[in-house]
Amino acid sequence: MKSLLVTLCACLGLIFTAAADGNEKSITVENRANNLSDQMIRELRLNNYQSNKVREINLDVVAKMMAVETQYAGNQELIDQKCKAICAERDVKLENVLSTVQYNDYFGDRKYYSNYDKEFVAKGGQPADNSIASATTGETTAVN
Repeated sequence: MKSLLVTLCACLGLIFTAAADGNEKSITVENRANNLSDQMIRELRLNNYQSNKVREINLDVVAKMMAVETQYAGNQELIDQKCKAICAERDVKLENVLSTVQYNDYFGDRKYYSNYDKEFVAKGGQPADNSIASATTGETTAVN
């Protein structure tokens, strides 16, 4: 009886450990979109209205990108092509939300936002460096 109880506890422990490991490594659409949105909000100094709109836009964009990544897994060229089209749609939407100065800053840093998002995914959902400006200049910037 004792051995049965010990075996049962060991099996349950393995099951819960495997489930916990799987949950930590999975990146949700919301996590990925919020990470990118938070970075954009800090770097572009968005107001509350703009922040909410950028979150909506990024949630939609990231959902589409993750669907493409899942659907075309293994064909990186096609994934890049489709994601580029999705990002072009985001650019149009952001142009209507951001000021001219903010949009110019965003447009010039699109490559860095893309790399920031890719780094977030590569790290398994762990936030990357907090400053895109540091990637371009090699310096760190304080965000107030």
